[in-house]
Amino acid sequence: MAEDIKKLRKKIDEIDAKLLALYEERMDVVRAIGEYKIENSLPVYDAKREDEKLDAVFAAIKNKEYADGAAQLFITLMQASKELQEELAGLTDDDLDDLDFNWDGEPVTINL
Repeated sequence: MAEDIKKLRKKIDEIDAKLLALYEERMDVVRAIGEYKIENSLPVYDAKREDEKLDAVFAAIKNKEYADGAAQLFITLMQASKELQEELAGLTDDDLDDLDFNWDGEPVTINL
């Protein structure tokens, strides 16, 4: 039985390595988008895009039991993306205090 859990954990480690590589690839694209936004005087935050992304996540997930977790994952990814773009734009937390779109990292419950 101990060998079974070792195999399963090894599989998790392999999946995590792929996720990390995809995260880095995603953030490289986020950086390019951030540079585009700076060059074109576009805002970092795009509520419509985030809503569309979450709708797509809910539509695409096959096992609806995992939908809330998937949404949480993408909310976290979008927050990290905004933070990188804000950093590229030279924005500080003080610049953003009056805006109410900053997610504070608390779990979000989404019911289908």
